[in-house]
Amino acid sequence: MDGFNTAPHISGRFDEELESIHTKIVAMGHLVEQQLSLAIKAFTTGNVDLAMQVLKQDDLVDEYETIIDAECVSTIALRQPTGSDLSLLVAIIKATGELEGIAAKAEGIADITIQLKKMLPADTKQEIDSNGQ
Repeated sequence: MDGFNTAPHISGRFDEELESIHTKIVAMGHLVEQQLSLAIKAFTTGNVDLAMQVLKQDDLVDEYETIIDAECVSTIALRQPTGSDLSLLVAIIKATGELEGIAAKAEGIADITIQLKKMLPADTKQEIDSNGQ
């Protein structure tokens, strides 16, 4: 069990649960990072397709948050960890909330991008589109 740099536990199943949580939070973090990057690119280029991609990924971020939080709560309830293990699980629950908040900001940027594109006059939209953006 080296995902969180914790010592192996007597219960191998507990280590497996922590590794599963680690894998999911890393995947969620990468997804949120991608969302934010796409949202910024969509906004700076006026690319509605990128903005729509950000919006489509939001459900997956929400799903990660739900699954990770449920696994943490289940692990706390079943394993009754103490000390650093309990602190780690609580920190993960907090981190998923923060990551979801960042994803919500990316979604907001994507929404603004779409709204701004709708507000542009038709000739400006064509000019932007013809520039490959």
